[in-house]
Amino acid sequence: MVMKKIFLGIIGLMGMMGLMTACDKIDSSEYTVYDGAVVNWTAGSGIANPVQRVYVEKYTGPKCSNCPMADQTLATIHNDRVVMVSINHPTGQGVPFPGEPDMRTDGGTAWDQYFGINAIPAAYINRDRTTQYLGDMSTIVGAINSALNETPTVALEVSAAANGKVEIEVEMQFLRQYDGTVTLTAAIIEDSLEYKQLLPDGTMQEDYAHHHMLRKVITGFWGRDIEANGTEGEALRGTLSFTPAEDINLANSHIVVFVSDKSSRKVLNCASCEISYEL
Repeated sequence: MVMKKIFLGIIGLMGMMGLMTACDKIDSSEYTVYDGAVVNWTAGSGIANPVQRVYVEKYTGPKCSNCPMADQTLATIHNDRVVMVSINHPTGQGVPFPGEPDMRTDGGTAWDQYFGINAIPAAYINRDRTTQYLGDMSTIVGAINSALNETPTVALEVSAAANGKVEIEVEMQFLRQYDGTVTLTAAIIEDSLEYKQLLPDGTMQEDYAHHHMLRKVITGFWGRDIEANGTEGEALRGTLSFTPAEDINLANSHIVVFVSDKSSRKVLNCASCEISYEL
């Protein structure tokens, strides 16, 4: 269960103690909405063959009849260099049918609201907010190919193993100087989740296979600050762990990680991996 720390009650307590005036406020940046896994950073050994990948964040829902067309388009371009995460819209067409699994998550809802998703299917590439892709996603293919040809700023690799908890190890390296603050976000996604989906012809498929579904944001929703200088060649190793919910099938799941600019939220690089059972 996601842990929440709500500090609004502090305001009343401090008022009773006479420590606040009527004009005092607590800035939203000073209270925590979600505490996820902490990343422990040490010196890394570097990455021999850096690869630029593309992070595709798609917003969907079981009552969205156009979403299966978007799924078909994205399936044609999905490979080990395209990392996809599907997020159920929190309202409207994202609400599950009665008796069906609810794939909405607190992290996905936070992202959905921040990026202003008003219609689905919708997608972003690397969280570049200048272009939101809608509908059948026919225009996204060329954009993904262009992004794959960009020169990477950061190299990133990830591995994960389950032993009660899921232990995650991240290797990253700056391939050129980067002066902004960067964050690491980790999440778990699950494939082959079968539940009802409305189809383009208005019929219902009872056992539609939903893939890349966000199950949990492992770090804080907006990641953890990376303890780095951002100098060219700097290599880091990060470790973190979490306990998966019992209803997540780890055999059908992947760990997804991405490095983002903290200010713009734009993703610099990403990686994903299956979860092994050997430590």
